[in-house]
Amino acid sequence: MDKKKIFSSFQKLGKVLMAPVLLLPISGILVGVGSAFTNASLIKVAPFLGNSFFSLLFQLMKDAGNVVNNNISVIFAICIAYGYAKSEKATAALSGFLGYMTMNTIMGSFLIARGVIDTSNLLTGQKAILGVTTLDTGVFGGIIIGLIVSYLHNKYYKIQLPPVLGIFNGTRFIPAITIIVSSFVGVLLSFVFPPIQNALELSSEFINSTGVFGAFVYGFAERMLLPFGLHHFIYLPFFFTSLGGVMEIGGQTVEGAVNIYNAILNTPGAMFDINISRYVMNGKVLFAMFGLTGAALAIYKTAKKENRKKVASLMIAAVIPCALMGITEPLEYSFLFVAPMLFGIHALLSGVAYILTYIVQFNVAGPSAFGGPLLSWIFNGILNSDKGSHWYWLPILGVFYFVIYYYVFKFVIVKFNLKTPGREVMEAEEVKTSNENNTGELIPKIVESVGGKDNILKVEACFTRLRLTLKDNSLIEKDDYFKNELSANGIVKVAQGVQIIYGNKASVYKTEMREYLGIE
Repeated sequence: MDKKKIFSSFQKLGKVLMAPVLLLPISGILVGVGSAFTNASLIKVAPFLGNSFFSLLFQLMKDAGNVVNNNISVIFAICIAYGYAKSEKATAALSGFLGYMTMNTIMGSFLIARGVIDTSNLLTGQKAILGVTTLDTGVFGGIIIGLIVSYLHNKYYKIQLPPVLGIFNGTRFIPAITIIVSSFVGVLLSFVFPPIQNALELSSEFINSTGVFGAFVYGFAERMLLPFGLHHFIYLPFFFTSLGGVMEIGGQTVEGAVNIYNAILNTPGAMFDINISRYVMNGKVLFAMFGLTGAALAIYKTAKKENRKKVASLMIAAVIPCALMGITEPLEYSFLFVAPMLFGIHALLSGVAYILTYIVQFNVAGPSAFGGPLLSWIFNGILNSDKGSHWYWLPILGVFYFVIYYYVFKFVIVKFNLKTPGREVMEAEEVKTSNENNTGELIPKIVESVGGKDNILKVEACFTRLRLTLKDNSLIEKDDYFKNELSANGIVKVAQGVQIIYGNKASVYKTEMREYLGIE
C-alpha cells in the first residue's frame, strides 16, 4: 500500500472515529449544568436550588448526559461498523452492538472461570459493562470490534449459502458470523489485553511525569496535525483510555481524561487534577477564546481598507463558533493555505497555551464535548470553583494572549507581506459570503467543481469538512475557485477525493448534496 493510500485510510478512520465524539457535546452540557447547579457553594448562595424538585431535575440531567459518557465504547463499535459498511448500514450497526457485547460476555465469563476476575472484588481495569462483568478494554475494544464487524459485513453481506443454510443468506449472515468471531476475539483479548493495560499505565505515568513539557507537546502536536485531518489520533487515546489517566473517584476506578473529568464533576468533594485537565484541552479555552480572536483582529487590521468590511464579516462569522463552541477550523483555514507560516506560529502558541494553563492549574475543559470553551468556563469553571477550577485565570491570561496573537500575527503578516484575507487584490464582486438561504444554488456548483455527478462516489462530512470521494481527482477545480466562488474556507485534496471546509454547515451541505445526487 503506497503512502497516499495509507494517508487516505487514516483520514477515513479519523472521520469515522469523530462520529461518536460528536455525540459528546450534549452529554457534556447536561453533565456540566447538572453538576454546576448541585454545587454546594451555589446552593449556599441560592438555597432554593437544594429543594427536592431541583435536586431531582439536575440529577436527571446528569444521568441523561452520562448515557453517552458511560457507554462511549459500545458507541464506538456501532459507529465504526456503520461508518465503514458499504451498504445495509443498519445491519452493520446492529452487528457492531452484538459483537461488542459478545466479546465482553465471553471475555468476562472466561476470566471469571479462570479466577482472574473476582466479581466481589474488582481490580483496576475490571468493571461491569452494560450489566456484564468483564475486562475493560475501553474504546480500544469498541474500535477492534467495529473494524472486525465492518470487514465481515463488507465481505459477506451478499453471501449465498447452500439451501440447507439458506435462512442465513445475505445480511442475515452478518449477525451470526459476528457472534462467532467476537467470541474468539473475547478469548484472545483475555490473554492479550492485560499486558496492554499494564503498558498503557506505564505510558500514562511517563507522559504525566513529563509535566509542563508533555503539556506543550500535546497541544502543539494536536494543532499541527489538524490540516491533515489526523489530529484525532493525538487526543482520542487520552480522552478515553488510561493514557489520559487512571483515578479512583467515589469508590470507582475511572480511566480516560474525559471519563475522569466527568466523574469529578459528578462526585461531591472530588477535586480537579491538572494532569487530567490538560488532556481535555484546557489550553484550547485560552487560544480559542482569546488567541485566535486576536489573530482575527490582526487579519482585519492588515487587510486593505476597501476590503475590510468583507473581511470583518468573514472574521466575525469565524470567531463566534471558535470562541463559543471551540470550532476553530473556519478561522484557522482562513490563513492556513495562504500563509502556512502563520499556522506554524499558531501551533507553537497553542502549545504554549497548554504550558500556561498547566502552570496556573487552570482546570476547565475546552473541547465541544463539554459544550465548548465559553459554556465550559461558565458551568465547569465558575460554577464549580470549589473543585479547584481556578477559572479566574482565564481573563487574566486571556488579555495577555489576545495581545500576543494580535501583535505577532500583525507583525508577521506585514513583514512578510502574507496574503491573508483582504490583502490580495480583489474586485468588489470577487469576495462572496456564504448565504444559508442559497444552498440550492451552491450545491450544484460544488458538484460541478469536482467533475460533476458522475465523478462523485461518496458524500460524507465531519464537524467542519464536506468530504467527497471521487473517481478522478484531475477534474477538481483550482483551490482559489472554492474560496472565491463557492464560499469555502479552504480545501484539502486527498488521494481519492477532496475535503471542502465549510465550518458547521458541512453536515447540512452533505445532506443536501446527497439528496441532489440521489444517493444514500
